[in-house]
Amino acid sequence: MNNNKKVNSEKYVIHEDFIIARTARKTLRYIEKNTENFPNKYIVLKNRIIDSCYRILEGIYRANIFQDKEDKKEIVVHIQMLNFYLEDALRKDILTYKKFLKYSYHILEIDKMIKSWFKYEEAK
Repeated sequence: MNNNKKVNSEKYVIHEDFIIARTARKTLRYIEKNTENFPNKYIVLKNRIIDSCYRILEGIYRANIFQDKEDKKEIVVHIQMLNFYLEDALRKDILTYKKFLKYSYHILEIDKMIKSWFKYEEAK
C-alpha cells in the first residue's frame, strides 16, 4: 500500500520552470510544514503566515502573466507582512531564533529574486 501512495504522489509532481515561483513554492511548503505545531492560541498568526505565503506565490504568477506593476508591488507588500508576522511569532516565543533565521533567509532569497526580476522588466 505504501508503494501505491508513493506512485500516486509522484504522479502529481509539478515541474516548475519559473525559478522564482519554484523557490516560493518550496518556501511555502517549508513554512507550512514547520508552523503545524503552533499553539492553538496563535492560530490567527499561523493562518496569516501561511496566507501570506500563498499570496506571494499567487502574486508571482499574476505578475508573470499580466505584467502589471501593481501586481508586483503587491508581492513586495506580502513579503513585508510575512516578515512582520514571523517577527511577531519570534517575539511571542512561538519560533526559535534559529527557525526565524531560516525562514528569513528563504524569504530574503525570494525578495532578491523578485526585485531583480522587476529591474529586468523595467530595463526592457
